[in-house]
Amino acid sequence: MPKNETEPEKSQPKTGAAKINGSKPSGTEKKADMKPVSASVAPKAVKAEAAAKPPKADPAFKLAKADSQTKTDSSTPEVADVSVKQTSVSGDGTGSKSLPGLSGLGKADLKGTAIKVAAVLVALVAVVVVVFGVLIYGYKSESPAVKAVAQVIPYPVERVNGSFVSYSDYLFEVDANKRAYQNNAKLNNQPAVNFTSSDGKKLVKQIKEHAMDKLKSDAIVAQLAAQKHVKVSDKEVNDLINQLYSRYGGKDTLLKTLNQIYGWNLTDLHKVVYKQLLAKDLETKVTSDPAVDATAKAKAQDVLKQVKNGGDFSALAKKYSQASDAASGGDLGFFTKGQLPDNLQSAAEALQPGDVSDVIKTQYGYEIIKVIEKKDDGSIHAQDILIKTVDFTEYFQDQVKKAKVNKYINV
Repeated sequence: MPKNETEPEKSQPKTGAAKINGSKPSGTEKKADMKPVSASVAPKAVKAEAAAKPPKADPAFKLAKADSQTKTDSSTPEVADVSVKQTSVSGDGTGSKSLPGLSGLGKADLKGTAIKVAAVLVALVAVVVVVFGVLIYGYKSESPAVKAVAQVIPYPVERVNGSFVSYSDYLFEVDANKRAYQNNAKLNNQPAVNFTSSDGKKLVKQIKEHAMDKLKSDAIVAQLAAQKHVKVSDKEVNDLINQLYSRYGGKDTLLKTLNQIYGWNLTDLHKVVYKQLLAKDLETKVTSDPAVDATAKAKAQDVLKQVKNGGDFSALAKKYSQASDAASGGDLGFFTKGQLPDNLQSAAEALQPGDVSDVIKTQYGYEIIKVIEKKDDGSIHAQDILIKTVDFTEYFQDQVKKAKVNKYINV
């Protein structure tokens, strides 16, 4: 637009940006004459009170409302962009008419721009994923940058029965154990652990293997808990944490100690306590399963039947008992009141030497006891056969053996 040589030069507003944003002019700019783009079609004068329709605009600009009316009063900004052209003039030369659908074209342009921006962002994310993936799987990096990215992007280190274990959780376990070894050496006035030495590298390998095994166990616990509808509430977690505060000198003392030993904060403590409670509740659920209980009871009754039919108690104990004394034929030695579960103690006291009890339910499972000798001081010598309802350790190890595991890193 040619400048008016008799007037000082005025700054021109960025009309494109105003129109894309759909915002109105601020109204603070001074009124200026509309300069013609083409002298042959420009009106000679514009009345301040006359309503003018917006001129046809290049598709590069979005008009908020193509059919809106603007007044050429003091709030109308000077139009200086040469991309805006008039195409038709009304008889009185007061304005021009824009083409219909112009607003739609502007939206399409914005949509295209948004798609391009999204594509760029996706490409950047893909680059980040690939670069840090190489650092993790190729170099097993444990740098702060890798740790930060791994907390956002769940790179898997293994898959357990279809559930992925993240690299972030793996590093959490490895770091905690490394810190624990270093802190233990310091507390015992031993040389600092050098993880780069020959022995130190062996120790690191053990720590990493332990971390992978623990995470595998955690995944299986979570899966079994889901199958058996075992849940841990936030209240249970907080209650146990509060007990720990009381036991170890208060919140500040406990958290300071855990941070020094493992590098944990309160969020980490919540995570650890949750996993422990979930495993504990799962064990309770499994060992109290009525179906499993009925199986154990039936097995104990079958063993008792063999005893009553003349079977050797010691031999049957060696064959069937799940107690720690099974190898010795179930020999309990001499015991006094209070050393056995109450119902087992009462049964033993009621028997005479040589007698065998019925099947007795205890906290450990189903038991059969045979009294061998009684002394005047009240001590009793007896044998025992125990059929556990469920040995959770054996049960869980069996689940671990059955698990389908795919490892994505070698430690």
